[in-house]
Amino acid sequence: MHDVSANRRGILLMVAGTAVFAANDASSKLASAYMPVSEFMAVRGFCAALILAVILGLRGELHGMRHVVDRLVLTRAGTEAVSAFFYITALSMIGLADASSIMQVAPLVTLAAAALLMGQRIGWRRWMAVATGFLGVLLVIKPGPGTFQAAALLPLGCAFLISFRDFTTGRIAAHVPTLVVATATALFGMLVGLLGSDFHSWRALGVEAIAITLFGAATLVCGHMLVISAFRSADPTVVAPFRYANVPFAVTYGALIFGMRPDVIAIAGMTLIVAAGIYTLRSQTRAARRTEPSLEPAE
Repeated sequence: MHDVSANRRGILLMVAGTAVFAANDASSKLASAYMPVSEFMAVRGFCAALILAVILGLRGELHGMRHVVDRLVLTRAGTEAVSAFFYITALSMIGLADASSIMQVAPLVTLAAAALLMGQRIGWRRWMAVATGFLGVLLVIKPGPGTFQAAALLPLGCAFLISFRDFTTGRIAAHVPTLVVATATALFGMLVGLLGSDFHSWRALGVEAIAITLFGAATLVCGHMLVISAFRSADPTVVAPFRYANVPFAVTYGALIFGMRPDVIAIAGMTLIVAAGIYTLRSQTRAARRTEPSLEPAE
């Protein structure tokens, strides 16, 4: 059980984490003006892995790096790296708020996959939430002549990859340190970037490009640390819905840094996605509590 103060702290950590992750997305979009996606991922991944290695060393957990070669850890890291490549590519072409909002359907994709592939019963209300979330995506990407951008499909593809990543994450053994999983992800991101060098012409990096890349690596690590702390210090069912704070932060950064303001239709779509996601998380929590065994002694 977690008390009110612990949950409040967890919520603040989660909101801070989403703000940092949105800033990381902004750095990824800024970097596209200085270097190809593959170069940014390679350099950012190397820097993030180095930062994480230092943290693991300070915590005395470097011995846990042997778990990097675990099959599930590698599968999760590879999925995350490919998703990041697609997402950063999308950020170079579409608005920060649009890309971030579309990605928020990942929990709805996970729910639908659990029902269709694993036979989980979710009920008509949660199916309506899934449908509402995808309606929101349609409003954001505007699939009509003259308004549709094919790049908007990339974050949607990322949502499916993230759904698979989450299924994989749940099967990683509990004794594998979370920071080791994050380090494996950073290393795989670097590897994907290096492989992309065969298709992209890398550029010499100036001071601004290096600063943006270092900021991207630092915010990537900091965001993970904040979110991990949020889940470990509070009731996960309380803090999880606050992941959606990422959307208003993305809208704010997009307007302040890039001068990109979503129109009324896109805002309506974002609202539907966030509302559907929060409803889904709440309903899953209620369903889980109903199936918990009673702790009261038998008569």
